[in-house]
Amino acid sequence: MVYAHNWIESKRSFISKYPSHQILNSDHCSFQQEYIPPRTLSFTGDRTTEVVTRKKYNVTHSYTIQPVTSANGLLLDKFLLVLQEKENTLGKRVQKKLIIPPNVVVRASKSGKSNDENHHAFLNEVLCLFVGKKFLLFLDAWKTQADLTKFKAVFPHQDSQLLLFPEGSTAYIQPQDLSLFRLWALIHEKIEHYTHINRTEITISDRQYFINIHSVIHNQLSASPF
Repeated sequence: MVYAHNWIESKRSFISKYPSHQILNSDHCSFQQEYIPPRTLSFTGDRTTEVVTRKKYNVTHSYTIQPVTSANGLLLDKFLLVLQEKENTLGKRVQKKLIIPPNVVVRASKSGKSNDENHHAFLNEVLCLFVGKKFLLFLDAWKTQADLTKFKAVFPHQDSQLLLFPEGSTAYIQPQDLSLFRLWALIHEKIEHYTHINRTEITISDRQYFINIHSVIHNQLSASPF
């Protein structure tokens, strides 16, 4: 923890060259494909409480979101959503059926996590559209996104800079881990609880639902009260 905060102090003079709206942070957050409430009702004395899922696969597999926030507390207009697909991409028939809201960039991978191709989409379709020549981006020291060559290929200007959080420090100094994703997960949980309690007639484990729910959450967190 001390090391993480010392790292921030060592970069403070460099960070001060950028106004708050030009200091950006992004991270990944995964969600399981079917939400199972951590608590459920049972009879007094029962030693075992069973929970039914639609598919075991949906509980063990996930998909990933990657939004961008600025130091002045704003979300960028788009975020990346990576779905899990066996073929590592969305098929043409699937793409035709999906309705993609304007605030979502949808990609896919076999793991449901980002990869080189999806990171390229993040830089070009999420970040590039909403930043100028001067900005400072904080990312985790994950191999795929730590490649400065890839970053400079999209943002060649000398005032476009990338800083990587030291490994093991994100739990202490990664802003999205400490604040945004807690709110995001809370809203996601509230929506899931509502659909379960009220037996809402929607399929809560398909691609369109994943896209819609996170589009709504992003929209809500972009509102001024947040």
